[in-house]
Parts: sequence; C-alpha cells; structure tokens
Amino acid sequence: MTEAAKSTSPLCEAREVSKLFSARAGLRAGGGRARYVRAVDRASIVIGHGEAVGLVGESGCGKSTLGRLLIRLEAPTAGNILFDGKDITHLKGGALRLKRREMQMIFQDPASSLNPRFSVYSTLSEAIRVHSKRLSARLLNAHIAALLNMVGLPLSALDRHPREFSGGERQRIAIARALAVEPRFIVADEPVTSLDLTSQAQITSLLTNLQRELNVAILVITHNMELVHHICKRVAVMYLGRIVETAPTEILFKKPAHPYTRALLASTLSQDPDDRLKARVLPGEPPSPLDPPKGCHFHPRCPHAQMQCKLIVPQARECSSNHFTMCHFDFDEERESTARAAPTAPKDGDSQM
Repeated sequence: MTEAAKSTSPLCEAREVSKLFSARAGLRAGGGRARYVRAVDRASIVIGHGEAVGLVGESGCGKSTLGRLLIRLEAPTAGNILFDGKDITHLKGGALRLKRREMQMIFQDPASSLNPRFSVYSTLSEAIRVHSKRLSARLLNAHIAALLNMVGLPLSALDRHPREFSGGERQRIAIARALAVEPRFIVADEPVTSLDLTSQAQITSLLTNLQRELNVAILVITHNMELVHHICKRVAVMYLGRIVETAPTEILFKKPAHPYTRALLASTLSQDPDDRLKARVLPGEPPSPLDPPKGCHFHPRCPHAQMQCKLIVPQARECSSNHFTMCHFDFDEERESTARAAPTAPKDGDSQM
C-alpha cells in the first residue's frame, strides 16, 4: 500500500460489529432457557494511521469488549473487523498470531496483567521472542534497554518483580510490554484508573508523548473525560453496546449533539471548586443488556424522549463536519431540543455508525 493510500484509508475498523454472550438461566450448567447478553450492538468505529481515539461511556456499556474485538482477543458474533484494509474477522491460528504483532493491548490493572513470577526482563523478553524468535541475545538486550528508557524506568528494574514496583511503575512495564513488538495499533483499556492522581498525570503524559513520537494508533478506553481531552483527537461515545456519537475532541466537549454525551460531560467534576456545584449525575441506571429497550437505548433516561425514541432506532447522521450522532433531535446552544422529521421506521436495531 502506498503512503498516500495509507493516509486516507483507516488502519483499524469495525463495521456493524455485535458480540453476544450466553447467559443461561438456572443453577445447573447448560440448564434453563438460553438468554444472551448483547455486549456490543452493531457498533462501528474507525481508527486512522497514527490516530489517538477515545472510547468513553459508563461502566458496563461494552467499551472493553469492543476494544478486545478490534484486536481479535474476542471473535465477533456479527459484523466485520478490518485491519489495514484486510478483513481479519475470521483469522485463526498462525495467521492471527502473525497479525497480533501489529496489534497490542494495555490492560486495565497491571497488578493482575503482569505475571508475578516473571522479572521485568522475563516479561519483556517473552513478548519479543514470541514474534522474533531468531533475535540474538545482544539485540534482544539492546531492545529491552531501549524500551525501559522509553517508558522512564532504570536498567536496575530488569531483575525485579511486579510486587516490587508502585502502581505507576507497573503500568510503565505494561506499556513497555505492549510496545515491545513495535505494534501499529494499541488498545489502552482504562490505563490510569487504578492509579493515584500523581501517577495518572505521569502515565497520561507518557502515553501522549509515545503516541506522537512513535506515530502509533491508539484507542483509549476510559470513563475519564479529562484523559480523553488530553490525549485524543477524536472521541466515540458508547451507551449500552451502541456508539451514539463520534466527533473531534474539541467539538464534542464544546457542542455535544447527543443527550447522553451532554449528561456524561455534565456529570464530570471540574477542578474548579466553583464549577463543581454545576455537575449533575445522570439519573437512573442503564437498562440490562439482557433486555435492552426498543428504539433508542437511552430513551428511558433521556429528558427529551418522545414517542419515536421508544419505537425507532435513530440512524447515524452527520450534524457537522466529521461529527455524527444517533439521535432523532437537534439541540441549540441552550441545549433545548428541536424535533427533526422522523426517518422511515427501520427494524429495531438497524445499522448505526
């Protein structure tokens, strides 16, 4: 693929992807009526070469599952996953293992994702040898030393084990492991959630610098809006398995188009004490993915919901340049809703972004 083609085509893309998990009723394994949790519901997302994209939403909305689908740690129930223009939805075995070199993941909790019996050297060397079996000892050691320098750890850390490090240092090791095979795409799942505020700031700065210097594409999965604002150029908002809005970061923060996005931003505490009184908590709980509402999934909690919201799945529409939303309504600057003409009623769960 030419450089010009790379600049215009996505690196990683999910097209109408769904993921269902079995949740059988009854105490005995395999007993009871078959039921399914729709963790991801016809979600589409695009990540460009070297682009930092945020994926935000409440806990349990399907963010982590979508991230795992993108790098094929999970197989989709429906839809397609493309990487560099090639469909990898059904890759298995050796072919999938080869592709994994280009796609890595930073897991949420480094304390549980790092092997407690492995030293830092063993952790990093194993990740490299899986994909570079013929690498000489000299080159391997040089590569590991460069990785430690890249994430801000001293060479003296090589013989130590995860329990000997702080939470922030363990996350640096996890980042080094993800970078060990020089991937083109990284999924960072809640990379700062388990850390204290000082470590959060340090890891945020590290991820920002690494993404720019290495020109690696990254999907940041989080509910931390401040982290997204700091790292990402574009943001996707997820609710109950569906991506309800995507937009450039600055536009999303200044003029959110979906009521859920507005509620999510309004519920975020500001660092300014005077602004904290304005923060509002979104009322109610997300519906169960075992029995999601018909029409717009958000309508039971939406203050602007009308009849079409309860019956018709809103279709993705472009409300401004590169800004898409799944809502039947427009909102002006005062955040009052203005009804749009309802589209022809599709079947419940028709396609979205």
